[in-house]
Amino acid sequence: MPAECQENIKRLIPRPKTPVVKPPMYRSVYTDSIRRAFKANKDCHRTMGYAEVQLDPPTRFLKKHTRKVVRPFVEKTKVTRPKSSLEEMAEKKIAEGCEKIPRKPLPDPNENKIRKNIKQINMVDVIRKVPPLTKHRVQDTRNGHIIVLDEAGLEPTYVSKKNFGKTPVYILKMYKEKEKARIMENERIKAIKPPLRYIPEHERNKLLNGLKINWAELQKEFQLLPMITDTLPKMKKKTMLEKQLKDLEKDIDLLERSPALYVCRDADDGESVE
Repeated sequence: MPAECQENIKRLIPRPKTPVVKPPMYRSVYTDSIRRAFKANKDCHRTMGYAEVQLDPPTRFLKKHTRKVVRPFVEKTKVTRPKSSLEEMAEKKIAEGCEKIPRKPLPDPNENKIRKNIKQINMVDVIRKVPPLTKHRVQDTRNGHIIVLDEAGLEPTYVSKKNFGKTPVYILKMYKEKEKARIMENERIKAIKPPLRYIPEHERNKLLNGLKINWAELQKEFQLLPMITDTLPKMKKKTMLEKQLKDLEKDIDLLERSPALYVCRDADDGESVE
């Protein structure tokens, strides 16, 4: 059951409630002065404007373009740009008594000017101009819509070209470069000695017999080891012999299964591939 529903003898006697003591409200030290200043200036503007100001009647309300705006007078001053070094040099030479700087002569108004007859030039150009060829147009709808076959891509223009159906020049050039590179690579390979050398039958048998002899010697040495390998050197020797025997068995098996063998040619080996 919840704690509120449980009966207790202590709850039969009513307990007095402890009053909550609140801290005093904050009061600024300027409260009284602000209240006095507010009451002193409260009724100073109760009416619309000051009493001594004469207000305009309602009929004289502010209208457009009636206010006189007096703009301040601005005196115009002429701004002179700074002289360049060439101008200062010219003034200095003139002051020293030198000759004046020659200027471009002005055109003579009495001189006869050759005027172009633009109309005559246009007439000659039109007469000499080659007339354009008629365009092949077709009406494709009953409403009169016309399309130009050449511009729409419906005219067989590429078939009439001279190089139609021929291999492009850049592809032929690419083929020639590839063939040239292939021939050069073949010549380079032929010039280099082949990296592998074929082992003849007698040499393979000789190598196989030598591997078998080595395996027999290692097997004999392995069988002579003690039965108990209780020291570290004995364990190392046994592991080494097992590894060597395993490698020799792999080599013997490879030579017996492969009748044709090729080995890498040494740099000083002068034999050729058989």
